[in-house]
Amino acid sequence: MLRADVRGAIYSVFADEYTEVEFGKVHRVPGGRTVNSRDLRYFLAAAEELHFTRAAESLFITQPALSKQIASLERELDARLFVRRRDGVTLTAAGEALVEYARQIIELDQEARHAVRRATTSTRTVTLGFYLAPGQDLLGKIIESFSARHPEIHVELRRADWAKKGAGVEGGESDVGLIWLPQDKRMRRLRFHRLGLEAMVIALPAGHRLASRRTLNPDDLAEETVFMVPTAGTVFNLPVRDRGRDRLRVVTTIDETLVGIASGLGIIAFTDSVARWYTHPGVVFVPLEGIEPADYCVVWRAEDESRSEIRDLVRAIVNAWNSLVAAT
Repeated sequence: MLRADVRGAIYSVFADEYTEVEFGKVHRVPGGRTVNSRDLRYFLAAAEELHFTRAAESLFITQPALSKQIASLERELDARLFVRRRDGVTLTAAGEALVEYARQIIELDQEARHAVRRATTSTRTVTLGFYLAPGQDLLGKIIESFSARHPEIHVELRRADWAKKGAGVEGGESDVGLIWLPQDKRMRRLRFHRLGLEAMVIALPAGHRLASRRTLNPDDLAEETVFMVPTAGTVFNLPVRDRGRDRLRVVTTIDETLVGIASGLGIIAFTDSVARWYTHPGVVFVPLEGIEPADYCVVWRAEDESRSEIRDLVRAIVNAWNSLVAAT
């Protein structure tokens, strides 16, 4: 059942009579218009970036595709949501009114999917998500510690692509995630605990002209083609101001990224732990100065804090990390 405050919000924006929420879409009763939750996600990305090109990159779609979906949403709502300007877009009054309601609808959709996934799982499991698998020494300690406390619960490991916020935690694919905190230090609906700070490095082709340098700074990389990951604000995305679109390439997996670097197609910023965990004969890692270190964190959904298995998995991760740090 919808929360009362959310029911009223949906009513005021979308319906003359009432609106129902299903997985993947919001729809009106007969005679009303259909609004797909995908379109609402696209709208929110554009509303946050206030720039269609950057929003499209964060969604891993093309800018024309995003513009088409926004135009479709504006037709369905019979309201103009954005004012197009030369340097980006701004929200209209209707767009500003829609933002919070769109967020609540998407959150309900994600919560419903998560609840169904948990209800239909035959054995009790908790899923630990990550963009890049941490070292086996860390994973082994986490699983050993958690299993000693919850032998009846299976720990499932899931590597998420970089388009999944919170390594899949925000969307319900994972229960707990290991991630690097976004540059703006904000994560909607997620709680986090900092594990530690990590220095940044640049991943370069082995034969690159800068590969033999002891250190590099962002100014040294101004003419390089840069790999970008779709999750907005990630620490892996170097500043791209004044860098042409022909020198930006989006990647979604570590394998794709390492092969691309070794082939001379681009470079990317990583943390020093990635350099340890993901070696490649055609890639070298050079320390990057002049940029803030990355916060490595464990994250979970706020609504799951009452679940003892979630609290204990987070505790197992923190203890395992602290144990490894103390041993180094």
